[in-house]
Amino acid sequence: MKKNINLLAISHSFIKKINTDVYSLLNDKYNIHTTLICPLDHFENKKKIKPNFNKEDVNLNLVFKKYTFDHLRLKIFHDLKHEIKKRNITHIFLDLDILSFQSIILLFHSLFKEFKLYYFSNENNILDEKNFFKKIVKIIFYKLIYFLFNKKISQIFCYTNQIKLNLDYCGYSNKTVVIPLGYNPKIFFPSTNNDNNNDKIILSYFGRISKKKGIHTLLKSLNILKSNNWILHLDVFDIDSINYFKIIKNDLKKLKNENKLILSKYSHENINKAMRDTNITIVPSEWNEQYGRVIQEAAACGSIILGSNIGAIPEIIFDKDFLFEKGDFIGLAKKLDDVIINFEKYDHKFEKIRNFISQNRTILKQAEIMNLYL
Repeated sequence: MKKNINLLAISHSFIKKINTDVYSLLNDKYNIHTTLICPLDHFENKKKIKPNFNKEDVNLNLVFKKYTFDHLRLKIFHDLKHEIKKRNITHIFLDLDILSFQSIILLFHSLFKEFKLYYFSNENNILDEKNFFKKIVKIIFYKLIYFLFNKKISQIFCYTNQIKLNLDYCGYSNKTVVIPLGYNPKIFFPSTNNDNNNDKIILSYFGRISKKKGIHTLLKSLNILKSNNWILHLDVFDIDSINYFKIIKNDLKKLKNENKLILSKYSHENINKAMRDTNITIVPSEWNEQYGRVIQEAAACGSIILGSNIGAIPEIIFDKDFLFEKGDFIGLAKKLDDVIINFEKYDHKFEKIRNFISQNRTILKQAEIMNLYL
């Protein structure tokens, strides 16, 4: 058991309590004394989000901080230097990429304070960057920071191999390690009730309503399905774009009139039950997803997952029988028909992916890897 570690974790994601669970585990299992720096609020797609919990809801030191700038790469939390000194911090986990203002400030502080600095990186767009100028500028800055501060950077945790490959390309191969963004198995687990009273296959989409999430592709595929024994549960808790929602509104009305659609609002407090009721979860993203949290959570609850072959998705759904190309609504429709008709066969086959997720993508595994490098 490790002693004398005072960890400071800084993340905009602490707005949601579920993102603090792994640090509670570090604290309880490995005796890592942890302080969390959480923003007083956070802007996502121009919407202000407040923390969904209070200090007394977690068994950690929790400090709510003001910050400057809303953009993640520019966000700077106020008075971190005071927290580092006051709490005698020995290790810092920063949930931001190296190319961020907060990173540069902490690297500068590390020249005068003896703490180790770790990152959680989402940088997965360097190798695929179509703008040559942007790509070169990113690479130059990454290499410059490595040249100036490589001894101060202890480790970079990458949520996928795709992220690791991007950073390794910039010269960080001796600093990067792949780590899951773990799910909590105490919250996400299969139903203990084996009696399925549903006379229809439940299809579900969980996540934000935005164009890059590919909901239009899903709706187009449903319009040409041969199967009729299904109903769609659509999560409308987080609508990124009202304009986009208006674009898909006619397709939703058509499904609603045919009794093929249920609109629901799922937060992380109730989404687990919805996932346990789901037979097939569709993840039709059309951008480079940086991790697949909804995939692992829904799979852990017993659902089959069909996902687009992009970003981190195929790293988790490693069987091509459950993948389709982004935007290919015809290919998705064919897969959906096949899975609906031969559900038991595909459910049995998907068990291999569920086992992989349960062994490799929990917060227990995430905490184990984090502790290994402390």
